[in-house]
Amino acid sequence: MPKSTAKCPMRPGDPCSLCQPGADGPHNCGLVYLVMDDPDLREAWNQNRKELRRKAQAEKHA
Repeated sequence: MPKSTAKCPMRPGDPCSLCQPGADGPHNCGLVYLVMDDPDLREAWNQNRKELRRKAQAEKHA
């Protein structure tokens, strides 16, 4: 299985681990597709990313 250097959009900060069979990166990952295709999941994902960014900024300035 090839090594990937792409970041996993579902697990911020982690590299793509090619956890979905047949995927060779986030661009053709079934999980990424399902989350991005579902409006509710996509909104929850966006909210989670925003919260993680806020926490990272707070830690950076602390």
